[in-house]
Amino acid sequence: MTSLILLLTFAATAVTTLLLLAPAGDSAALRARVAAIRRPSQGRAGSRRPRDEEMALPFSQRVIAPLLESGSRLIGRLAPHRVQEAIQLKLVQAGNPTTVSRFLVGQFAVALLAGLFGSLFTLSAAREKPLFAVLMIAVAVLLGWRFPGFMLSRQITARRQKIDRALPDVLDLLSVSVEAGLGLDGAIQKVGEKFPEPTAGEFRELLKAIRLGTPRAEALRGLADRTGVTDMRTFTAAVVQAEQLGVSISRVLKGQSEALRVKRKQRIEEKAMQLPVKMLFPMVFFIFPTIFIVIFGPIALQVMGTLAR
Repeated sequence: MTSLILLLTFAATAVTTLLLLAPAGDSAALRARVAAIRRPSQGRAGSRRPRDEEMALPFSQRVIAPLLESGSRLIGRLAPHRVQEAIQLKLVQAGNPTTVSRFLVGQFAVALLAGLFGSLFTLSAAREKPLFAVLMIAVAVLLGWRFPGFMLSRQITARRQKIDRALPDVLDLLSVSVEAGLGLDGAIQKVGEKFPEPTAGEFRELLKAIRLGTPRAEALRGLADRTGVTDMRTFTAAVVQAEQLGVSISRVLKGQSEALRVKRKQRIEEKAMQLPVKMLFPMVFFIFPTIFIVIFGPIALQVMGTLAR
């Protein structure tokens, strides 16, 4: 029974978090756009009234979505501004999977679910050990509150790893494009066309900011802040400094590319050196006991048989 409750708690918490962190409003926006396209022709043909069209929408869009939006706005007003800024930065680094208000609603919902299942788990022990029950419920609420943040941190880490792996190739393409005669903006456009997400999306956002009138230095710093990758921050700082000092951009890009290649090689060598230490624990606990059983098992059986005779 206890294992079943724990399994249900984990499943409900995970499903709620994934639903609240999912990109919002894609299907709703698509249906609204299709309805807006069809509305003029339907009006000429004597279409349904607005209330009928509203009642034709799914229950989730008519009831649940407005409740979530109102709750998210309320929580957004109550949350401190500093907390909202920190969450917004994390969401940007994760690729904007949701809004700050929806993330806070998700935290409250998951914490509430975890507290509910924690109270069900400690229901039998509440009379005999009330302090233990209260402590377990508090731990469950705390874990539920931290679970969306943990999932968001995993998304940020995975996104940073993708950008970090693609960055040396990005700098190679930028260097080759600039040396071939393209400007830096044209080289950035090539990166946005040739590379997969999320690297291409970040460079397209950089180019969009530059074309909208943002100073290139500020746009590059925004790129470094959005990604949160250390090598990207080094690259943007080098490009900004080269533009301020009048140094050749192609030379700076080539130097940055070579430096990142060397750094990648050093990281691979470091992981290779750590491999024997990491293999030691599974060898000691799983492989060595099996070897000992195979080698010394028959000897032990023979000794026991001899002693028995």
